[in-house]
Amino acid sequence: MSERWEVFGKRTLDDPWTSVGAVHAPDREMALLLAKESFFRHGEGVDFAVVRLDDLHVFGRPDLLEFATDKSYRLQSGYTGMGDKRRRAIDMAREAGAVIDRPRPADKRVPNPTHRSRGGGAGE
Repeated sequence: MSERWEVFGKRTLDDPWTSVGAVHAPDREMALLLAKESFFRHGEGVDFAVVRLDDLHVFGRPDLLEFATDKSYRLQSGYTGMGDKRRRAIDMAREAGAVIDRPRPADKRVPNPTHRSRGGGAGE
C-alpha cells in the first residue's frame, strides 16, 4: 500500500525547512529516493526530508484561532451602516444630556497648487 509523504527541503543550510511537494511511496526509504529524484536531482538544495502525512497532527480547533478583537475596520465591509451607527450614537448622547454646543470647525486644508486635479482625462 502506498502512503503519501510530504517533502521538505532547504536551499542553503541557513534556510528554514519549506514544503516542496509530496510523493507516494510504500516506505520511508522509497519516499526519500522518490523525493530526491522528483525534487532534488539537479542539486536544487542542500538537504531534504520526508514526513508521512499520517504523522501530521491537526490542531482541529479553528474557534481558538479567531481574533480576540474586532478587526472589521480593516475591511471595506466593516464600514457598512456607519450612518445608522452615527445617528444612534447622537440619539444616545442626547438622551444622556450631552449637547453639541458649537459648529464643526472650518476646513483649514490648503489645496496644493502643483497637484493635478482628479477630474482630468488621461493626457492631463
